[in-house]
Amino acid sequence: MPLVDDGYSAFADLTASLGETQEVGCHVFLRSHPTRERREHWHLLSMTGDLANEIVETASRTLTQIEARTADDERLEEFTFDAMADGDIGVLRIADTPGLGEWLAAVPGPDWSVRFEGQEEVLERTRFYVTRLSFPDGRTLLTFRGSRNLNLSLRRRNAVIAKFNRDEHELVPVDGTVVNFDQDVDFFVWEGLTFVLNLRTFESVTNIREITAQKAGEAIDALGGRFGLDDPNGLKSAIGSRPLLAKKLASALRHGLVADIDIAALPARIAAKELDITHDGDGEDFRLRIDPNNRRQVQDFVDLMSDVFLHSPVTGREWVVSVKKAPRPRRT
Repeated sequence: MPLVDDGYSAFADLTASLGETQEVGCHVFLRSHPTRERREHWHLLSMTGDLANEIVETASRTLTQIEARTADDERLEEFTFDAMADGDIGVLRIADTPGLGEWLAAVPGPDWSVRFEGQEEVLERTRFYVTRLSFPDGRTLLTFRGSRNLNLSLRRRNAVIAKFNRDEHELVPVDGTVVNFDQDVDFFVWEGLTFVLNLRTFESVTNIREITAQKAGEAIDALGGRFGLDDPNGLKSAIGSRPLLAKKLASALRHGLVADIDIAALPARIAAKELDITHDGDGEDFRLRIDPNNRRQVQDFVDLMSDVFLHSPVTGREWVVSVKKAPRPRRT
């Protein structure tokens, strides 16, 4: 798979580029919900050069560990809309997902003027934060982390916040907000590729759900051509607003299930599974009658089209599955 091969090559290039950490610039941005009084979404964290170097060094160690894991366990694979297995890292090309590219373009540059000034409510409303590492050759690495990795020590009434001064071997009071952020990367962007380690964070902070809905819509277009769906646009809206259904249908399109459906077998399958699906005609005139406003019908339609009912030849049992993954090819 060329994309996966490109991913491994980009990983190797990245870790090599991080070798000279003293030449890498570092900026950290908080993405916080705005308020009526504060309209800005992004805040730049000002920091000393020593702290910036620490962040770069930690990022280098983290990404080297991730690369080693992908190489040892062959866990890197093309990102799909199926739920990723534990330990998998999905890679996708930004050029293939223009909506994601627009979202990433909104991440501020080093000259961003809005500074974080210690406001507690900014930290409390932060959804995720971004580390921008700038290399001498002009290339940029963006790493994204959800707010769960942002630990705050906020001054509360009747509370004392202190830090340990190593030079003086004593605790000293802290005047302001203490921010601790770790280097657990949820996803990162390098050389036109996005690497996804944590699907939940990736979905919640990007527009990937819109992309999933778009792919599900393409599946409905293909199905409409085969089954004469009465209201394809209504189905697109109904399924696009339900991410789990959109994932199933997008995955069905990706795996070629839409084209493989045996029309002659559908009536018996609908009856055997007692699906709430109305149909008429037969052969090439077979039609599915799905009401987009009927949630049960929409659910059953997606289950049927995405082939969630699987039979085990070993046990003879039949299963309902929400996720299917193609066998992982072995790299040579």
